Formats: sequence, C-alpha cells, structure tokens
Amino acid sequence: MKQRIKTIGFYTWMIVIFGSVLGLNYILDNLGYSYVITLLVAAGLIYIRHKHFLKGIKYTGVCLLAIVISFFSLMYGRPDLSISFRGNLVNEVGKFIVHTYNDITGANILGKILSFPAKPYDFTSWTAPKGYENKEIKLSQSRAYLLSKNNSKHDKVIYQIHGGAYILTFVKSYNETAVRYSNAYDGADVFSLDYRTAPINLYPKALDDAMEGYKWLLEQGYKADDIIVAGDSAGAGLSLAMTLKLRDAQKALPKMLILSSPWADLSAEGESYKTKIQADAFFGSSDVSKELRYPVPITYAGNNDLHNPYISPAYANYQGLPPMLIQTGSEELLLSDSKTVAEKAKTAGVDVKFIEYNGMYHIFYIATPNIPEGRKAWKKIEEFIHR
Repeated sequence: MKQRIKTIGFYTWMIVIFGSVLGLNYILDNLGYSYVITLLVAAGLIYIRHKHFLKGIKYTGVCLLAIVISFFSLMYGRPDLSISFRGNLVNEVGKFIVHTYNDITGANILGKILSFPAKPYDFTSWTAPKGYENKEIKLSQSRAYLLSKNNSKHDKVIYQIHGGAYILTFVKSYNETAVRYSNAYDGADVFSLDYRTAPINLYPKALDDAMEGYKWLLEQGYKADDIIVAGDSAGAGLSLAMTLKLRDAQKALPKMLILSSPWADLSAEGESYKTKIQADAFFGSSDVSKELRYPVPITYAGNNDLHNPYISPAYANYQGLPPMLIQTGSEELLLSDSKTVAEKAKTAGVDVKFIEYNGMYHIFYIATPNIPEGRKAWKKIEEFIHR
C-alpha cells in the first residue's frame, strides 16, 4: 500500500510539472526540440526510477536537474528570443485566455468586464510609501490625487491621466505608477486625475475634467513649462485631446507628453485593427470573423462624430504641440493609433520619439513595469525628460 501511494505521488508530480511545461510550450508556440527535450527528460526519470539506478537524495538531485533542463528548453525554445521570457509569457498566456474565452462564448472577455459599472476609487485603500504624502483634491465635477515627495521643491509636476476605455475609473495600481513617474522626473509631484467615465458621463465630460485639472495645476503655481502630461490608452488619447484643446484656445501648453499605447482612433479605421486581431492579447480573437466592428467599446463618444479630433486625436492637426514620447507594443490592436499620431506629429514639425517594442502588448510598461521591456521603457521616459 505504501509503495502504491509513492507511485501515485510520483506520477502526479510528473504530470503536474512536465504537463505544465508542455502546456506552456504549446501556449508560447515553441519550436519542436523544446517538446522533445521535455519528453525525453520525463521518460528518463521514469526509466531511472523503475530500474532503481538511483535512490534517495541522488534521485532527488536528478529530478531537480531534469526540471531545470525542461525549464531552460522552455525558455530557449521560443521562436523569438529577442523578447524577454516574462514579457513573452504574459503576452501569450493573456492571448490564450482571451482567445479561449472568445472561442467558447463568441465574446471578448475585456469587453465583458468593461460592460459592468465601474466602482468609484476608494482613496483610503492605498498608503503612500515612506517619504511621500498623498492628498485627495476635489474638483468641481471630479477628483484628483496629488502625490508629493517630502523635502522636494514642488515646482515640477506630472499630470497623470489613466486609461480604461473611458469606462474604468482610477484604480489603486496607478498610485504605484505615480511613484515611478515622480522618480523619473526628479522627485516631482504627480497629479492623478480621476475623471468622470462612461456610460453615465459621455463626451465631453472627461475632456472637461482634464481641462479643469490642468487649470487647477496652473492656479497652484505650477508653470506650464514644468508640467508633463502622461497618459496610457484612453488616458493617452485624452492627454492628446486636452493638449489640442489648450492649443486651439491659445493657452499655455505643457512641457511634453508621455504616451503609452494611446487610444487615438475610436473609429477603429487604422490598419492594425485588421492586421493585429489575432496577435492582440487583450482585445483580439483567434477567429477574425468573430471580431466585432469595434473591438474596444466606444461608449464615451455617444452620438458624436468619431472623427472629431477631441474624441479621436488621430484625426487632428499637430501643429505647435509640445514634444512627445510614444511607446507601444508590436502586438497591439491599437498599434496604428500610435503610428498615426507619431507620423502626423512629425510631419507637423513636432519633436516626437516613437518606440515600438517587439512582442509587447497594450500598455505593457504600465501593467507590467518590472519585465525587462517595462524597465527599458521607464528608462526611456527618464531619458526623454532629461535629454
């Protein structure tokens, strides 16, 4: 009986360990030799056990070595080793989950999530790290959170505008992003806007809130030349829309824009909306024919023209805008939004730097800042600010 239990335990952990490795090989679309190595290692362990060549601690050591070999074959059996293992894993696992859900239900899982009403952010749910303080700022129709570093001059500020398809509200993780922005800009203050969201609040309410937030910063004594506007996804699109409106109103413009995967074309007419459907880990699908005309919900626009530059900045004239850094992933459905903005800004004479990261996904350095590509993107932000 005792021997039977040991045998069952042995094969259970073999199935769990090597089954997981084989499953990840499949998800990562690894080359054939990675499967072969994993199967040979597993077969070798079974053979050694049954022949009783090794026992006790020696056999345990061989098992650990076998697991290490399988893991390395998993890492280095990937088709494109220029992508970090962690970044590749996040992208492909996310894609597998989203595509599987789409195949079963015919719907996009993020679209489903975005269909639920967003919960208001609880300001008390996050405590600022040592050396910082965080204050809630009440605007006329929205809120913001001012993160400041102790003993700093408080003369520089990053204006953070969060993403979420204009539907999701501010979430706690953006506080950690605020700390990263502060570190990138000499310990600057960070003003994070918690704007009104759809479907209750449609265009132009989010834009009005963004404009009011910018005005508030100026009223507090921050100079426009010391304000950096940073946004991701819908927040990056809103950052562009706000800057365009400031320019059109002949107001003082911010120092620069830092944009992560901007959602700038709500009409979904860019090339990548067709070519990246099967590559995108968030909004994509394994079957192009199942994908909706608008894979990202466009609730915010209401009945307004989707080509309105204040809704879809991809259709704007960029004459006179401040310098901008745009960073995006090569596997994004929204890739053409970033490319269009960068190309139009460059044509208009704007100082723009566009970086496309191979194998990366939507807002990769906001969602996963600690992967190698995420760390590199944050380094580029710091370099762009200080160049």
